[in-house]
Amino acid sequence: MPQSVHARPLAGIVLALLASISYAGVPNFARLAFLNGVPALETVLYRTTALAVILCVIAALRRESFALPRAALVPFLFQCLATLLVSACYLASLQYLPVTLSVIIFYTFPVIVLLAAPLIEGHMPHWIRFAVAGFGFLGLYVAIGPAFEHINALGVALAALGSLGCALQFFSGRLLAQHLQPAAFGGLVHLTIWPIILALTLYFGGREFQLFGSSVVGPYAMGAVLLVCLCYLGGYFCHMSSVKAAPASIVAPFFNLEPVLSTTVAVLLLKETMTQAQWTGGAIILLSLFIAGVLPTRKHA
Repeated sequence: MPQSVHARPLAGIVLALLASISYAGVPNFARLAFLNGVPALETVLYRTTALAVILCVIAALRRESFALPRAALVPFLFQCLATLLVSACYLASLQYLPVTLSVIIFYTFPVIVLLAAPLIEGHMPHWIRFAVAGFGFLGLYVAIGPAFEHINALGVALAALGSLGCALQFFSGRLLAQHLQPAAFGGLVHLTIWPIILALTLYFGGREFQLFGSSVVGPYAMGAVLLVCLCYLGGYFCHMSSVKAAPASIVAPFFNLEPVLSTTVAVLLLKETMTQAQWTGGAIILLSLFIAGVLPTRKHA
């Protein structure tokens, strides 16, 4: 019994780290696709299509059930909303913000998860949790506050909505995984949001697809879109598997690896630069997330 108790959280942590590594490529390759002429929402459409098909095929080959019990309906709807926010808002923010800044804003979601987890579990958070969350948002202000007038407000809002959606993914995914396997409900979720993504793509993209219908698309467009799909596939599957194996409050802090990797890749691959304020704010956020990740372990011990 003790071995099984520790084995599942350990599996969740390993899966969270794998998800972080895979997710780290998504904003960078989406930005690369945009720089090569493919709008962010069009990339989201291709990614959503690939996820819906591949996850449904995996679930079918495993003979997993697609039946959605009544008790799973509300978590399923929240997971659809959360995935839509992450898919549409986070990647869309990359049209208005550099990858480094978008990542800093988006990765406040572990603070949101760790602050909300005790409330969802039915008890009032300790004041230390509020202090740590405030410290994390202070880092966000340091990163974007002093130069906010020079930053696209729409991009900031989109990245923030993506962060809220990602936090919601953790909780709804944890509940949904009690009724369906990650591949099965992941396929259903992406099938459900696919028409909305298509409508948004056609509305904002002028009813044409740049990747296949434009002569001005850059040489790296196709490869960048393909890498977005592959990275998101691996990240989403490991992400949902991690919250099936362990509570959100345990696995969320380990996603802190992703912003470090994402910003590093952005600097190396896209030649982006970060201001001193962004480095300082990002460091404060990472420190707050580390502290928040340690708190539940100490309390449990």
